[in-house]
Amino acid sequence: MRAFLSILTTSFILIGCGGGGSGAVAQNSREFSGKNREITIKNNQSIYKIPNALSSNIELNIESKKDIYLVVTSHFDNQDISISQGIVSANTPIKRETADKNSTKKVDTIKMRRDINEILFSNITNKPSQRQIVSRNRSVDEVNSGSKGNFCIDMDSSRNCVRRIFATAKKVVRGVNTEFGSKSLVIWLEDGNSLSQQSIDNLADTFLKQGAGNDIYDWETNIYGSEWGADAQNIDSKLIPKSDIIDILVYNMHNIGLAGYFWGKDNFKSSVIKASNEKIMFYINSGLLKKDPKETYTTLTHEFQHMIHFYQRSVIKGIEDSSWYDEMMSEATEDLISTKIGYMGPRHVDPYDGTAGRAGNRGGRYPNFNRFNTVALTMWQNTTRDYSKVSAFGAYLLRNYDGATLLNKLMYSNNQDEYALLDATGENNFEDLISNWGAAVMLSNRVDAPNKYRYNFGDFKYSSFKGTQYELGSINFFNYNPQPQYKSSAKLGRDANLYYKVGNKLSGKVSLRITIPKGADITIISK
Repeated sequence: MRAFLSILTTSFILIGCGGGGSGAVAQNSREFSGKNREITIKNNQSIYKIPNALSSNIELNIESKKDIYLVVTSHFDNQDISISQGIVSANTPIKRETADKNSTKKVDTIKMRRDINEILFSNITNKPSQRQIVSRNRSVDEVNSGSKGNFCIDMDSSRNCVRRIFATAKKVVRGVNTEFGSKSLVIWLEDGNSLSQQSIDNLADTFLKQGAGNDIYDWETNIYGSEWGADAQNIDSKLIPKSDIIDILVYNMHNIGLAGYFWGKDNFKSSVIKASNEKIMFYINSGLLKKDPKETYTTLTHEFQHMIHFYQRSVIKGIEDSSWYDEMMSEATEDLISTKIGYMGPRHVDPYDGTAGRAGNRGGRYPNFNRFNTVALTMWQNTTRDYSKVSAFGAYLLRNYDGATLLNKLMYSNNQDEYALLDATGENNFEDLISNWGAAVMLSNRVDAPNKYRYNFGDFKYSSFKGTQYELGSINFFNYNPQPQYKSSAKLGRDANLYYKVGNKLSGKVSLRITIPKGADITIISK
C-alpha cells in the first residue's frame, strides 16, 4: 500500500550568499571574519548562510512562530566549536551522546584496498622467476556444476597466501548477452557448507541472467561501464588478462556483521601476488545469504561498484580515490538499486513505498547517522558510523544532483575526491556542499524544501540514465530512532557539521554566541 504525504504550502526563499572561495581543499586562501549580525526571519524565509565566519554574535528577529535550527560547517580540523544563547521564547535543546558499539570489522576491507593500491600505483615491474606462472584467458567451458576449486582468502604482509579453502561450483551461467559482450557467472560454495540450491540459483538470477535490464549487472554497468577489459593488462602487465567471467565465492566468514567484499588482489597475476586467485570475483558470507538473501543482494550492488571502480578509476585513469569517496559511491548505488531488487535498502522503508515511511524507524543506515552526525565526512576509520555518514551524504547528492547521471559523472571524472564532486555537481566549493547537506537534513521532514536542500518529495523521485529508470524513495531523518542529535559544543574536524536546535515555535528576539576558533560556515534554518 502506498501512502502519500500532504503537500505543505509554506514557501521557502533562500537568502544570504554562497560560501565564496575557489578551492575544495585550499581553505587557507579564504578570508574569515567575526562580526555582530542581526538577521530578521520573516514568514517566507527558510535559510540564511553566513560564510567564512569566525566567532560571532548573532541576534535573530523572528516575526512569527518558527522552529529554528543551526548548522555549523567546519573548514578545519580540531575546532572546539560552541554555541550559547539567550532566548525570549524557546525549548531547551536536548543533548545526547552515544558511543559507537560496532566500530570494527573482522576483515579490514580498507587495508585490503590500501595494500593493493600500493602495488597498482608502484613502479614494480614483473620480473620473471625460474618458475613463473603465465596467466592466460580463462574459459567458462572449463568449469561445470560440480567442478572443484581452491581459493586463497587471506594473505600476509608479503602477499603470500595464509589461508585456503576448497569449494565446489554450484551454479554456472554461460554466455549472457550484455552491453559489454557475452558474460558468464560461476558461484562457488565452500565445501562442507550447507546452502540450498534454490538460494544459489536466486543469487545467480539476481546478479546475472539472460535478458536486458533485469539484473544487477545491467543496472550498474549501464551507469558505470564494464568491470574489466583487455586494456587492463596493456596498461599494467602485473594485471590479469581480459576476463568475461565473474566468480562469486560463498563461504562461512564466522561474522554475521560482514556481508561480503571485493578484493583487488585477485585482479593481479599470481606471479605478482602469490595470494591472487586470478579471477574477477566477489566474496559472500554464507551465513548472511542463508539468513537474509536480500541483504546479500544489496551487498552485491555495493561490492560491484567497488569492482568497477577499481577498473575504471584505479586501473584506467590511475586515480587513487579516498575510502570515503569510494564507499560513498557504493552506498549511493545501494540506495539507487534497492527498489529494483525489492529491498528496503539504506532507508529501511518498504521498497514499493516512495514516502519517507513511519516514525520510530530503527533500521537501515540513518539511525546511526543521526547518532553520530558530527563526524567529519572525509575522515575514514572504517566504522559503522563512517558507512552511515557517507550513505546519508550520497543519498543527498542523488536526490539533488540528478541521481544516476551524477554517479556516472563521479565515475568518469578526471579529478579525485572533493574535486570530482565539484565536477559532477557544478558547485564552486566543497564547503557549500557540506553545509547545504546539513541544512537538507534539518529540512528532511518537509516535502517543499528548496532545490539543493531536498531529501523528501512525498513519493519516489525518478532518475533516468541511458533509457533505464531508477527510483529514489523519500527520506525524513526525523522518522528514525534516534532522531538527529543536537549539540551545543563539539570538537569538529574539517568537513563536519554541528547541528543545534535553537527552539520550537519561537518568535521575538533570540541572541546567539557562536565560538569558532579557525573558520566555519553558519547556516540558520527556519521552518
